[in-house]
Amino acid sequence: MKKIAVGFCFVVFSLLAHAQFAVNYYYDGHTIGLSTNPEKGHWFEFRVNTVSYIFSDWQHSDRGITQAYYCFRLVSEQKAALYGGFGVGAPLLSNEIGWASINVPVGLQINPFNQLPRLYLTAEYNPMLAVTHDFEVINTLSVGFRYILNKRK
Repeated sequence: MKKIAVGFCFVVFSLLAHAQFAVNYYYDGHTIGLSTNPEKGHWFEFRVNTVSYIFSDWQHSDRGITQAYYCFRLVSEQKAALYGGFGVGAPLLSNEIGWASINVPVGLQINPFNQLPRLYLTAEYNPMLAVTHDFEVINTLSVGFRYILNKRK
């Protein structure tokens, strides 16, 4: 059932996205993601962590927390941008089901390499407020990268 739900999310995500895709990696939780184009003013992102979050002592910070986000640029310069967003999360791929979170990421993405114009380095703080467990918080603080898969002409 979990595999069907994740497959369905990827199909819906693919159909809704009318832009090129990017793959993402965040160190905290070894979180991997798939997003629409982060070079635009706003984008959608789907993430899943593969290990427990490092900076959280909360017992429910298990792996397999699936997250969906809407992100947008707050400030943008030529090769750097400050972004924010909001999203939801739930441990759909974990053994523990029964809670959900509201997530508010704030981050910085930069493109320092002229030779790699599709690679962005990221730094992000993302508090995940568990709304079904007395409003406990999973604090995630990550560095990582985004890579745009194909460049439209």
